[in-house]
Amino acid sequence: MGPDPHTAAAAWQHAHPLTMVMISSTISLIVVSLIVLIRWGVSHKAWAFHPEGPRGFLKDECVRWGAILLPYLVLSIAFKVFIYDLHPEWNRPEVWVGFAIVAIVGRRLLARHPFIKAMGRHIDLAKAQAKAAAKG
Repeated sequence: MGPDPHTAAAAWQHAHPLTMVMISSTISLIVVSLIVLIRWGVSHKAWAFHPEGPRGFLKDECVRWGAILLPYLVLSIAFKVFIYDLHPEWNRPEVWVGFAIVAIVGRRLLARHPFIKAMGRHIDLAKAQAKAAAKG
């Protein structure tokens, strides 16, 4: 039999920690960008009802999601450097589950921030006005 794939992957991760951080961070940024662009595009009927128009709607989506997810991205980069570079022996599922729990709780707490809630209210109000206008 050949080498254990998990051991080989762990060895590669330990040998190239910054590459692992860059790959996962790039993927995270792409996912966040896609979320924002999809939400913006799907809500095109509400653009006219936003106080600042389509650009304001996009800005609010970026701020709303960016303010929530960028701290998570920074936290995840620090965590990955810690795991991949400094303590590869901690690269276990239970450690990653703990990180996921902290990230989810942190995201929920950030979503309650008044500044982020205000952005959400702009977006929700524009969507509600577009829906009311469509009903006639």
